[in-house]
Amino acid sequence: MPSFAYQARDATGQICSGVLSAATASDASQQIRAEGKFVVKLNETRAAAQAEQGHAIQYRRIKRDDVIHFTHQMSVMIDTGVTLGEALESICEQTPNEDFKAVLEDVNERVQSGQPFSVSLEQHPKVFPKLMISLLRASEASGTMGEMLERVSAYLTKERNTIKSVRGAMIYPVIMMLVAGAVTVFLLTFVLPRFGKIYANRGAMLPAPTRLLLGASEVLTTFWYAWVGGAVTLVGSFMYFRRQEFGRHVIDKLKINAPVIGGMFQQLYITRATRTMGTMISAGVPMLDMIAITRDVTNNIHYEELWDEVDTQLQQGVQLSAALFESPLIPNSVSRMIHSGEKAGRLGMVMDKIAEFTEHDFDEAVKRTTEFIEPAMVAFMGALIGFVAISLLLPIFSVGRVMAGG
Repeated sequence: MPSFAYQARDATGQICSGVLSAATASDASQQIRAEGKFVVKLNETRAAAQAEQGHAIQYRRIKRDDVIHFTHQMSVMIDTGVTLGEALESICEQTPNEDFKAVLEDVNERVQSGQPFSVSLEQHPKVFPKLMISLLRASEASGTMGEMLERVSAYLTKERNTIKSVRGAMIYPVIMMLVAGAVTVFLLTFVLPRFGKIYANRGAMLPAPTRLLLGASEVLTTFWYAWVGGAVTLVGSFMYFRRQEFGRHVIDKLKINAPVIGGMFQQLYITRATRTMGTMISAGVPMLDMIAITRDVTNNIHYEELWDEVDTQLQQGVQLSAALFESPLIPNSVSRMIHSGEKAGRLGMVMDKIAEFTEHDFDEAVKRTTEFIEPAMVAFMGALIGFVAISLLLPIFSVGRVMAGG
């Protein structure tokens, strides 16, 4: 149902504003009059208007970089004395991404109608993360909007860089595997059949590796539809499996326990958690809200279950460090530092220090993983392509002897 931002005068003549949902502008106007108010201004919000026209916002086109740039701009403008409404209007005019511009215009309309900034952003959960909403809600109470926006920008920037580091470490082996697979299929389907005909005509006795490859080539070219169907079924089964709770448990367990990459993923989840907690504690966000948001940014079911257990224990009066000491997913050193911060009453500062410490360890883990994977993948590709090449060359000697009559 569309939303309408309105301004109206009440029975005493005072201007009031707000946002309400109604099927049409006429229905919205009737709702306002039924409350004894006189409508001064009534506009359908931008997001609702676009949806009504069949041009719904494509949230997938809005990148995290857009949000980071927006928060940084807002921080600078508010710190220099620009009002919230003026800052939003200015940024809307300069935003090149039409989908993000529509979101910001909707946020601006809600703010102009009297909604708090955090509540206006909360209407677009696919664009603005929960952590950002919670921090801005805290800043609205403390009057530190500019400082908090800069903190949000710094947090989102670090998160983006962390994600890029992980993707950078993982994309190399994926590309190498795809290249190796493509080269192998090309050799088996186009090159080997031609060599097979030559060998068959000459009557050469083929070595075992060559017979193995020729057999694989024949199966691949003759029953290609079965291979394609099998590949599609395998991918579909994996996608279905990973969406199930049991599948998530298995895959996420492999992530944190697998050789080489396991340490990198563990550091990733710990870094995200400590960075999130450090940012939110320093901003004065309540402990239970902090744990709920930390759970959401983890993206691993085993760590999500850990934070659920921590939440339960905190509600029972147990300290954060005591709950973490019991988990094998959190290093003992991290739990001890949190315990020290609790005793000294400086948990926010200690969390920031822990985040710096874990981020350094994460960077080292990514570096070690990359340094191992690159030569390992080169060796794998070399062995695979080398095996195929040698298998093709071995019968050449036999063919030469047959052609020479020997």
